[in-house]
Amino acid sequence: MSPDDLTRLFSSLTVWENGSKRAPHKPLLLLHALGRFASSEPQLPYASVEGPLAELLVDFGRSQSRPNPHYPFWRLQRDGVWKVIPTEGIVFTASGDPTITSLRTVNPSGGFAPAVEETFRQRPESIADIARLLLDAHFAPTLHEPILDAVGLDLDALGASGAPRQRRKRDRAFREAVLRAYGYRCAVCGFETRVGRTLVGLDAAHVKWHQAGGADEVPNGLALCALHHRLLDRGAYTLAPSSSHEIIVDVAEDAHGGEGFERWLLAYHGRPLAQPVQSGYRVAEPSAAWHRREVFRGPAREPLALEARAGAAQVP
Repeated sequence: MSPDDLTRLFSSLTVWENGSKRAPHKPLLLLHALGRFASSEPQLPYASVEGPLAELLVDFGRSQSRPNPHYPFWRLQRDGVWKVIPTEGIVFTASGDPTITSLRTVNPSGGFAPAVEETFRQRPESIADIARLLLDAHFAPTLHEPILDAVGLDLDALGASGAPRQRRKRDRAFREAVLRAYGYRCAVCGFETRVGRTLVGLDAAHVKWHQAGGADEVPNGLALCALHHRLLDRGAYTLAPSSSHEIIVDVAEDAHGGEGFERWLLAYHGRPLAQPVQSGYRVAEPSAAWHRREVFRGPAREPLALEARAGAAQVP
């Protein structure tokens, strides 16, 4: 299989879609399988996949949804990249999906289709190419390294073919417009640092991800320090409307930690974001609602009482 054919095959995955809802089940299974293949494990019994894939779906999948790892394990076969054997003894539902009980009983093995596997063996660098393709297509950039760590993939060790990465073209003016709208400061904590004339550690974050069709427009952007950008993309907090018509920080119940967590995240719970220079630049509610539904690891914590807020590390 040629490199172009391999790229086309993995670029044309049939991923469940319903508007802008996320469905990363197949990409996460493939990334897990790439990690195992790179570690000389080409065949993966269902029993060895179910738990790790469920954890990946909880950590990097759509918030507040059931993992259901058995769906991608079976359905990937329809995309021509995956093979499950044996199939004897597997019981199917009316929708054509295998029952979890029969998968656990038969414990078939899943692995890349023969032509795909042969290409990976002949060109190990193509493993890195496909991993990057899947990450670019389905996950925010701040999640790439955590996902690679979780699946055990070292792309530098695998090398790369040198083929250009197929990324959605971004508006170069987006970063500057968003940072300018928020006065070149983090909208959560006010962080601003320059080395000489160069602004350091401040990002123009997409509230609704590029991968879900989020626009390169200021109302879909937020100036955030590197820390609060990553915390937003991991769903540790979200953006919520308030009775005062401000947009406030809502921290997830599932987010927790020690002094650093209290100082740099919990202390901002219930506090308003910095106002942009024009009201028309405020984060659009459809983008914020998408984040609350698709990314936020909710539910949100209760509002902090004044005495509880005073007990947290003071906000700089």
